Amino acid sequence: MPRLATTRRTAALAAAVGLALATAGCGTGTGQTASGSTTSDSATPDSTTSGSTTSDSTASGSPEPSAAVTGGPTELPTFDPSSAVATYAQGFPADLFPMPEDATLLASSAQPAPTSESAKKAKAVAMTQVTLNLSSSRKTDQVIKQAKQILTAQGFKQISAPDSSGLTAQTAFLRITKGKSGEVQESLVVGVLDDGDRRLCSISGTVRTP
Repeated sequence: MPRLATTRRTAALAAAVGLALATAGCGTGTGQTASGSTTSDSATPDSTTSGSTTSDSTASGSPEPSAAVTGGPTELPTFDPSSAVATYAQGFPADLFPMPEDATLLASSAQPAPTSESAKKAKAVAMTQVTLNLSSSRKTDQVIKQAKQILTAQGFKQISAPDSSGLTAQTAFLRITKGKSGEVQESLVVGVLDDGDRRLCSISGTVRTP
């Protein structure tokens, strides 16, 4: 029975990954939420994880998770042009999440986040929606700890995450910076699935365009 449960979670996860990679650019752009958005100087950030859409002067929530990949490159679904197998996609900030030596990069995607007309006029900071999928031989808590070390070193802070949606573990990270055009919120959701043989991890969200 445990094996059947794992199979069901794996199948559901594969479908979620295919959808996430095929629609990596979906969203409302600047002013959306902690999935990464730019706000004015008067914005009041809210680092909750509701993922709700707000006005151009406010940002809140965190990105909806795109689940971890369920297999190696030969098992991955067909990707759109913004995705790459076993390497960093064009436009993906590789220094954002350097691949650990004991992990294998399965796939990644990078696509410009949609920008509202008001944000364009305000010359808001350009944002990119990214997804990174990897496998690891480490235990689930070690994979989460490793991701935390990498992202906090980049200035992110760990925040509460949405429900795990069948994943073994899930957490989220938020980075807030201020610039001439206002406050910029970048956020990532880290999800891990233990399939018994390895841990499959997905890091997805919206970050500042490199």
